[in-house]
Amino acid sequence: MNVNSRRLSILTKSEIDDLYGLPRFSDDDRCLFFDLSAVEQKAVDAVYTHSSAVHLILQIGYFKAKQQFFVYGREAVLDDLHYILQRYFPDQALDKIKTLSKPTRLEQQQIILQLFDYRLCDGEAKAALEQKSQRVAMLSTQPIYILRETLQYLTNQHLIAPGYTYLQDMVSRVVTGERRRITGLLEKAMTPDVDKKLEALLESEEGMYRISLLKHEPKDFSYRELRQEVDRRKFFQPLYEFGQSFLGTAGLSNESIKYYASLVSFYSVYKLRRMAESTTRLYLLCFAFHRFRQINDNLIEALICLIGQYEKQAKLAADEAMQQAINEAGANLQAAGQVLELFIDNSIPDETPFAAIKQKAFDLLNIESFPVVSGFMRNIEFDKTAFEWTYYGTLRHKFKLNLRHLFCNLDFVCLVADEPLLEAILFLQELLRQGKTPRQVRIASN
Repeated sequence: MNVNSRRLSILTKSEIDDLYGLPRFSDDDRCLFFDLSAVEQKAVDAVYTHSSAVHLILQIGYFKAKQQFFVYGREAVLDDLHYILQRYFPDQALDKIKTLSKPTRLEQQQIILQLFDYRLCDGEAKAALEQKSQRVAMLSTQPIYILRETLQYLTNQHLIAPGYTYLQDMVSRVVTGERRRITGLLEKAMTPDVDKKLEALLESEEGMYRISLLKHEPKDFSYRELRQEVDRRKFFQPLYEFGQSFLGTAGLSNESIKYYASLVSFYSVYKLRRMAESTTRLYLLCFAFHRFRQINDNLIEALICLIGQYEKQAKLAADEAMQQAINEAGANLQAAGQVLELFIDNSIPDETPFAAIKQKAFDLLNIESFPVVSGFMRNIEFDKTAFEWTYYGTLRHKFKLNLRHLFCNLDFVCLVADEPLLEAILFLQELLRQGKTPRQVRIASN
């Protein structure tokens, strides 16, 4: 197997070229990067030959662009050489510019290092670099994150970045070292119950691996989908509670947890079973911890969404009922006026029983319309809130079906000022989990 194929893949070919490839300057780039400061011009003037001066200007411009040194062929830099000659040495011909010897090239690199206050990344600097990367790995074990932080550290310290393969190997060592640290702690903290639960994730169930079923995301907020999501939450909860304690104690960051969790989706079950058991357990624990949070978020979003839908339905129904009441009251005003005329109708004897008067009134205006019309005439506003609560009563079966199982399986917290509310929520949750209703509770005993 090719050695390179075993190296950690971090950057694409294009990204590697951006870091280490020979600069490709446009005309504007050449004006910018080959423009010499007074100090740089003095360094160029101090060299003995035109060839050395041209190559020093070339390397200074390249260093400004990428903080790297380059070994290049003449053909690869012809356009840049033409520009430098035209700007600084118009009397010199290109064929007179010779390739530098290795000693001269290394000598010029030292000049550039002094000009820009940079250092080569020697053995001591590499040791410090790896220690820095180890600290970064405790924040996130994503290789790309470690590499980027490493490159930023090199820039801040004015150090020339080592070759890409060196950085690949270093990041690989750091990632492996951090994983070993965590797996070592996990082996000590692992309980038989947690170990059995993690092993169950890789078991086959009705032709499918359980972990594949547990990766499933709900398609919608239907009862069936949310019921399955609640069951997944129950499965993961013991692992989440263990992970919450262990992962925090082990110093694993959220980013590292997400990275290890993502590897469970990246690798097949076949591959996971053939890894070191401690590594597989770590990946599965992080997956369970992260997946539990995702499920929790899904259930909270569903609860909020469904309650919002029911509230919207109740408000819409209340608006429609209010408009209907106004329309009915307006339509019955004429009949209401006829009812009032009964009290001044001289054809009705004074000794007529009030029951007979009521019957005449009901003949003119339907009895169900009296409260609406009288309220309208007295300018009493329609009680939308009362209607909304009445409407909620018609939704009680939907509440029981769609909201109760979500309410019972979520954990609630609140501000100190809302402690009575939280106490009521916890009491109601416990009641419903026991299969009881509030009507079955004796108020005097609580």
